[in-house]
Amino acid sequence: MSIRDNFFRYLAAIILAGALFSCGGDEAAAVTMPTDAETLALISRGEGLIATNCYSCHSTDAPMNERLAPPMAGVRSHYLTDTSSLAGFTEELVRFVRFPDKSNSKMPGALRRFSLMPAMPLPEEELEAIAAYIFYTDMEAPDWFEAHQKEERQAMDARQELVAEGKSYALQTKAVLGKNLMAAISEGGAEGAVGFCNTRAIPLTDSSGQALNVRIRRVSDRPRNPDNAADSLQLEQLNAIRDELAAGEKEVFRLTEMEHEVIGYYPIMTNVMCLQCHGEKTKDISPATLSALEALYPEDQAVGYAANQLRGIWVVSMPREK
Repeated sequence: MSIRDNFFRYLAAIILAGALFSCGGDEAAAVTMPTDAETLALISRGEGLIATNCYSCHSTDAPMNERLAPPMAGVRSHYLTDTSSLAGFTEELVRFVRFPDKSNSKMPGALRRFSLMPAMPLPEEELEAIAAYIFYTDMEAPDWFEAHQKEERQAMDARQELVAEGKSYALQTKAVLGKNLMAAISEGGAEGAVGFCNTRAIPLTDSSGQALNVRIRRVSDRPRNPDNAADSLQLEQLNAIRDELAAGEKEVFRLTEMEHEVIGYYPIMTNVMCLQCHGEKTKDISPATLSALEALYPEDQAVGYAANQLRGIWVVSMPREK
């Protein structure tokens, strides 16, 4: 056996021992250590690169309240699944490190705590070596990490409950408005619906919120009624929702947690029926409906939509005690 073969056999033993005996993070998928010399050399290179470029922020031993970023054990546990291949794991990790963005992060808790990391201007082959080392090595975790992961899972479960609760309130209010709107259309056509919305939509929304013990609003960046104009914070959430929808996300929402309340933001999408009052003026909206709109809403911005477009958002403010 050559010296070179002995070296890589020895290197594999060292790395495998580290994988077996180091303190890992949240339960991650088991990964079989490779035996080919090329991959082992890549892992070895990644170990040196990660020490030089990553551990100053992703420290393995810094206290929770003094950290600049999550430990590498946390990164590994969020990116590694039972179906991960080295190629897929590397692609996802390198994409985020080179172009950090909320849309391609898998660590929402870390984003809330540490914000986005700066892009790492390392050559792609160095990032691939770092990814290989993380993929194959059970990363050492701080003493507090296991308890933190448990708390994080509990917080995530609670957050998902709040998201579902807020969405339920929005859908209940939508049903109330929809039922009354259909009655107005049946009685007076689309122009009759314009009059209904002018006098009844906001009061019905408010009364639905009171019945549910929450505050509910519909807001837009292109309002028909100026009272439905989104403020600066709501515009930020609306634009984030628009970006997520454009990226192909299916379950889109936003949630902000404050001292006394939690606020959920949910999309309001157009459908074909909406176009009778919100579509193209010369194509979808009848002359009678257009006259009613111009009379009641001289500063109307809520036209020109096509079907399945974001028209605004529900804003559901839930008291903390709920």
